[in-house]
Amino acid sequence: MQRYLLESAQAARHFIGFNVGEAFALATTLSLVFANPRRRVPLNGSDITILLFSAIVWFIPHERGVYLSTTLAGLWFLFGSRSDHHLKGIGQIWLALSICELWGKIVFWLFYHVIEEFEVSFIYRVGQAYYNEIGITGANLSIRDDWSVVVLEGCSSFHNLSQTVLIWLSILKIANKPACSAAFRALGVSACLVVTINVTRILAMLPSHEAYFFWHDGSGSTLVALSSLAAAIVPILISVERSACRLSPRL
Repeated sequence: MQRYLLESAQAARHFIGFNVGEAFALATTLSLVFANPRRRVPLNGSDITILLFSAIVWFIPHERGVYLSTTLAGLWFLFGSRSDHHLKGIGQIWLALSICELWGKIVFWLFYHVIEEFEVSFIYRVGQAYYNEIGITGANLSIRDDWSVVVLEGCSSFHNLSQTVLIWLSILKIANKPACSAAFRALGVSACLVVTINVTRILAMLPSHEAYFFWHDGSGSTLVALSSLAAAIVPILISVERSACRLSPRL
């Protein structure tokens, strides 16, 4: 809510992005709380102190200040001296949310030039299979002399990948499943699909300004956001369902 209120404008794709990661983290937290037979998480004095201090940190006047709070509380629940399974699960989710929305973005900004060079080069190589006349100049991609698209940091697949990991972990926690090899294979499939969707979107912007507007600001951007969401959810759901089927006794 803090980040949403401090942002000046919310397009449809931003609204989707706002809801998904936080919604999965919230749903997982509630799931872990209600998974406890007593329908509550046992908190001692130290836990309450950390939560109260984290609540104060929430008031930092920055759109991502709330994730300092989730980082602090998540670290305490995950690495604290207590061994409560539900608290450690909540700590993992809060840390994953913090990494997705704050720390991962800081790392991305620090190494953006290296990531940008690799990603633009990758998109260019893929684009050669579809556009014979595709050209590259720095972060600019073009198939016409009078039109080009600049691949900026907001276009990177990195952001969707970090959210994909958060969704993956959330579904595993809700289903009470371990991060086994099958789950990691599902994560790999999701990552490949998310990158493919983003690269396809950028290449689809190249023909004209109208194509750029459709895929960047129009209905195409919402379609891409929903497709990326499905790519993050479906593979791990299938993996979890198959795991449940294997564990179910046959009649």
